[in-house]
Amino acid sequence: MGLFDGTPFERPVRCEICMQLLNDCTCPKAPQLAEPTAAQQKLQIRVEKRKYGKMVSVVSGFSCSEPRLKQLMKELKDHCGAGGSVDGHAISIQGDHVQRLRRYLREQGYKGLE
Repeated sequence: MGLFDGTPFERPVRCEICMQLLNDCTCPKAPQLAEPTAAQQKLQIRVEKRKYGKMVSVVSGFSCSEPRLKQLMKELKDHCGAGGSVDGHAISIQGDHVQRLRRYLREQGYKGLE
């Protein structure tokens, strides 16, 4: 008796639309949605006061994949010389770096900055 005997996992995987085996399925695939370019994104940059009076610069409004967002966070951290993190679709950089972030993002092609 196998680990998955009597469960859906022992059966071959089928297409949910036509019920054919995935290798035999001819259903049209869902189109991949393209990420908006830097110029198409509208970002907001603000400073927030966090716990113990620490200032944090927050850039929000990104419409990109998580790996791209993490790469951009690393670039912003390196540019500002500060720590930071990704929070959903926003990047937090420790300290008040609004002007520096705005200038850097404009150089990278982001136009909709508020």
